Amino acid sequence: MTTVSKNERTEFIINDQFNFAEHSLIDAAISVESELTGLNVTEFHKTLRLQHLVLQSQLSTFDLVDKTKLLKLIDCLYQQQAFEGDWKAFFKVENALISNVLSRRKGIPISLGVLLLDFLKENQFDAQGICFPSGFIVRVNIADEILYIDPFTGELASTELLELKLRGQLGNHARLSPEMLDPDDNKTIIMRLINVIKAAYIQQESLEQALLCCDMLLRIDASDAYEVRDRGFLFQQLDCLNLARTDFEFFIEHHPQDPIVGLLKRQIRQIDIDTHAQVVH
Repeated sequence: MTTVSKNERTEFIINDQFNFAEHSLIDAAISVESELTGLNVTEFHKTLRLQHLVLQSQLSTFDLVDKTKLLKLIDCLYQQQAFEGDWKAFFKVENALISNVLSRRKGIPISLGVLLLDFLKENQFDAQGICFPSGFIVRVNIADEILYIDPFTGELASTELLELKLRGQLGNHARLSPEMLDPDDNKTIIMRLINVIKAAYIQQESLEQALLCCDMLLRIDASDAYEVRDRGFLFQQLDCLNLARTDFEFFIEHHPQDPIVGLLKRQIRQIDIDTHAQVVH
């Protein structure tokens, strides 16, 4: 994907005024990526449109939006075109950014899931995303049946399998509840996507990009003290010590009983020592 100057990118910025209901999930996701990487949004949508046309041609013989058509769509994507989860490099940035996933056909549940939702909706399926504890899943409503797709594998997932995944993530005593399978809105999904991208940038040691992810999340919800705390740790690693102290103090004020408060107070004392040493030096 090529990049362009800032004034040629997407026209909207994700913040607390952004109306997620007025924009598609894919548009919001690509707006995030445009801000992070300078992605050419127009070129991305051209590539995405070609993918839509390929799928539509392969599904053109189906008159009904039913399970048979769904299975064909999944086969087209995961078998014929080889979309797949990337087991070997799960936490890499390239697996979280939607444009890279579209071009490489490899990704992780949230990025593959955002694309899968777009493909489903383009082909008239009633589909929603679920920020499931063990990994993003896609829900499809067909007549009186609800089906769940694991976008990492392209497989239909039974509720029994979802409970096994849940127990693998949260422990053997965890149990699947109906609320866990409720669809999430676009805002919740985008915030999860940004968090995943942030974690990938941190693993890559691209701390400035991770910091930008924090800022994006705080533009959506400025009151999230846990995100402020995370930003403080990034500021500290980037030697922005006064900014780190401010963020740690904000968290302590809002969550004085949190177990991490003791660590943050020690961090603040160390910051004061380091700041004093810099002044003396």
